[in-house]
Amino acid sequence: MRYLLDANVFIQAHRLHYPFDVFPAFWIWLEQENTMGSIGSIDWVYNEINDGGDPLADWVKTQDLERWFLVCDDETTQQCYIDIANEIMANIHYTDSAKADFLAVADSWLIAKAKALKLTIVTEERSHPQKRNKIYIPDICEIYEIPYINTVGLIRALGGLFK
Repeated sequence: MRYLLDANVFIQAHRLHYPFDVFPAFWIWLEQENTMGSIGSIDWVYNEINDGGDPLADWVKTQDLERWFLVCDDETTQQCYIDIANEIMANIHYTDSAKADFLAVADSWLIAKAKALKLTIVTEERSHPQKRNKIYIPDICEIYEIPYINTVGLIRALGGLFK
């Protein structure tokens, strides 16, 4: 696996850019790339999607969960998470509520897993280093030199082409 997908990749694709009824090829492509071992995500992302109660939640339930969603309970990921949590808590730029929010959701675990396995994160978030009240994935990736791209970058990197 080379790429870990953030929940917003699935959510924004479903709601905005590649709805199931208009772009089924996109979802088939995701499934194929996952089967080939190129892409995946983490258990925390699965939980966020599964809680949606919408067609995306229905779709995710049809997938091979072990292949798609890596668990974060291994020692290396746990240690990476501790390092990230310590960095976040020591960072005086962010508000306490931004720190608590970031550490309570999948984002921090996604970064920890990417750091542990040396993977690229795929996210629709953009860097906002000036923000104090919200922590964005790209800003933490920059600290740890973890590569990140967006969905179109992923499609290009893997040679996806939808005609």
